[in-house]
Amino acid sequence: MSMMQGSRENAVVKRVRLDHYKRVIVTSDIHGDKDGLAGMLQQVHFSYEDGLVLVGDLIERGAHSLELLRMVLQYAKAGNVYAVEGNNDAVFIDWYAGRISDEDICRYVNGRKNSLILDMAMELEMKYETAEDIKRLKAVLGEAFREEIEFLQSLPQVIESELAVFVHAGIRPGDLRKQDPEYCMTAPEFGRQPYCFKKTVVVGHWPVSNYSDCVISVNPYWNHKSNVISIDGGNSMKRWQQINYLIFEKGTIQFGYYDQLPKIHALDSQEESQEPFTLLFPHTRIDSMREMREGNYCVFSSLNKELLIAKDRIYRYKGTYYCYDFTTYCLPVRAGERLSYCGKEGAGILVKRDGIVGNYYGRYELLHDL
Repeated sequence: MSMMQGSRENAVVKRVRLDHYKRVIVTSDIHGDKDGLAGMLQQVHFSYEDGLVLVGDLIERGAHSLELLRMVLQYAKAGNVYAVEGNNDAVFIDWYAGRISDEDICRYVNGRKNSLILDMAMELEMKYETAEDIKRLKAVLGEAFREEIEFLQSLPQVIESELAVFVHAGIRPGDLRKQDPEYCMTAPEFGRQPYCFKKTVVVGHWPVSNYSDCVISVNPYWNHKSNVISIDGGNSMKRWQQINYLIFEKGTIQFGYYDQLPKIHALDSQEESQEPFTLLFPHTRIDSMREMREGNYCVFSSLNKELLIAKDRIYRYKGTYYCYDFTTYCLPVRAGERLSYCGKEGAGILVKRDGIVGNYYGRYELLHDL
């Protein structure tokens, strides 16, 4: 089911001036991670002298969508916070406006671990299991969450400033006032589109790790040929959860990131692997598979490969089977280094250093609890 139903004719464009701020901090795809956004803002020493631009997908997927929304609202009251609508933000907006049915939202809410609607239902101690429950819930939300709803409804799809154009997923060449709002929120792989924009375009939506080839990089992806900067670090979605940010200051653009992953102290050195193999979305689509005791032999037509994938690494999405991202790359490590722990991976662990992801097979000690 597509969550973007009904019609919105043209994208809403908001024009703002940002040059009066000491710095402009830009981030995207927080996905309901209240602590992550708070930690990132603390890391960059965000103040009221700075502007903050949030490039869509404030909510959904993460565990604290309602709390995150309220935190953003508090910041926004100072007048220095700007946000655009992402496709995940649009789920609530379109349902509340009647563009998505109660039946579809019922399936959506009950098929997810976390969502804004679920957070609201739980705060009101209301049921959400049936379409009738959803209908009753919708009838009281306007009074119970008026401020939160008005904020979401006010989000434009595009922000144009003297520094850059900010949009969740992408824009087409031409008049910003005639952009398709669905394309603005759902354009895939926009960082690789060929058109060169005169003004820098900053987008989220498509995790930057998807642009990687042999070695996974989670750092912002700047396509200088198209003048597009992609910054979605995969927070609340990928195992290497990362919140990327840009800082516009005195005519320069700086990159940074924040993660809350547990940290380890590597006790052994490890050489970098040669000719690693990496499989990332959207190439993780499985076209057919044969079940075996040790896993499933999966055919990936886009790669012309058949690989043995552990059964717990396979999932189904919209009727199609995929496997989770993986890599055989071994990160070069020196004994004594501090690494981010992304999870267990076969005989070793998946780690991240400076936004680069790989496997580590040495001994280690935890610096933070897993």
